[in-house]
Amino acid sequence: MSERLIITRPHYFTDTKSNCGYCSGQKERNEDYYCLDSWYAASTGSNIENCTMGFQAELMSVEIYGRLCDMGYRRSGKFLYKVDMVRNCCRLYTIRTTPDQVSITKEFKSTLKRFRKQIKPSGDGKRHDGGPFNYIREVLETETSAKDFKTCFEPAVFTDEKYTLFAKYQEHVHNDFKHNAKSFKRFLCDSPFSKETILGTKEEWDQLNNWKVMAPGEKLKRQGPAHECYYYKDELIAIAVTDFLPSGISSVYFIWDPEYHRWSLGKLSALRELCITSKTNLDFYYMGYYIDDCPKMNYKAKYGGELLDVCTQRYVPLVRLNELKSPGKLFTVEEHPAKAEGELPLNKALAHPVGRLDGAERLENTVEKIYGPNGGAYQDAIDSAKALSRIGIPYAVDERPFGMAESKHKDDETYVIPNVVPGLVPLKEILEMVLHGDINSLQNNVTFFDMYEGNIRQLQSFSNESPEIKRTLCDVIRLIGLENTKGVLLLL
Repeated sequence: MSERLIITRPHYFTDTKSNCGYCSGQKERNEDYYCLDSWYAASTGSNIENCTMGFQAELMSVEIYGRLCDMGYRRSGKFLYKVDMVRNCCRLYTIRTTPDQVSITKEFKSTLKRFRKQIKPSGDGKRHDGGPFNYIREVLETETSAKDFKTCFEPAVFTDEKYTLFAKYQEHVHNDFKHNAKSFKRFLCDSPFSKETILGTKEEWDQLNNWKVMAPGEKLKRQGPAHECYYYKDELIAIAVTDFLPSGISSVYFIWDPEYHRWSLGKLSALRELCITSKTNLDFYYMGYYIDDCPKMNYKAKYGGELLDVCTQRYVPLVRLNELKSPGKLFTVEEHPAKAEGELPLNKALAHPVGRLDGAERLENTVEKIYGPNGGAYQDAIDSAKALSRIGIPYAVDERPFGMAESKHKDDETYVIPNVVPGLVPLKEILEMVLHGDINSLQNNVTFFDMYEGNIRQLQSFSNESPEIKRTLCDVIRLIGLENTKGVLLLL
């Protein structure tokens, strides 16, 4: 039961772009809100919104969450989400890097040298080896010899001390006075993992807290959420909220004491977590979302790395994308662009480890052909929605985004996911699954729990389910793929 995926029905939320946590509706030009310049030119002046989709996860394994991260999802407590890359006011791309992709600039050197000076390690605080600057070695030597600075990994659980630091950080750095202990716990302590995973074992924490001396090839035992607490002279000065995944470390949030602003703790934490990634023999460091037209988020490019192409389930090096995409716009790249007709099949890709383009291929950004005003995605979705509706799965036609004709849905609008969303399994594939019988692989592999009635039952026959349940199941498949839907307990 501890490995079971327990989720709610998928939701789709819209809000005014002024409430976007990144742009706040303050972009310089109206066209900058649109996913493509061609959509701005073709729009009817409709208001771009902040559009997010996702689901509440009551239980999941770390392995499944790792897969979802590589589909573009992030979590806020127990809620897993990603944005609608066509309709949202900002394009949020999953970014990951590796320790060897980081170019140590003068800025990073200064951060590490300042850190060494501040914590005054034993000796005079200066390096004497005379060799080339190595940031991993610099962090290890500095912390090993420090007398007053230490960090400690521990379970991601609430304490008054942590909340006090969080409150101070939110108020002084983000001018946020609406927080409370409950919201802190929900945001940075709660998670969809089992109690055993959250608390871990003494063996896991002992090994993790001795990461500096782990041997090459030694497997890290810890998987799951963690709080790394930074202490200076026994005072809590920062907390790094992280998830340890099979493929790497995912940075969730970082809190620091404003009194230590001169330490550049944000930059320091990223460099330290890259060191930890290296020393614990993990592959990747996930830095959350990257938004290239947002100063609060585009700094992450300084650490190198690659962005997830949600349309193909492959990571693409940032250095290649700089020549292929415009800032703030949607992209999808292909080696063989002639094959791009309508949305690309995605279901099989979601069942396998995420791919990676190594930069050797000749690439072309095919986003206009697929998702532009004359792209093939929309007609495919119209045809598929009509066909699904004819066989009892109630998908209505929403012909175009941005103020074009849209059908009125009888359902609660928070459950209506648009028919074309980059990164979701296309409706055309959903139709093929139903017609070819592939969707029947969910029979006896999906469980429903009716929260109103208190009833629990297994899916026996997809064809005998109500139209609403059929649509809900298809939406789950769209969000996470057919293979990942097997074994789901769905809360209705």
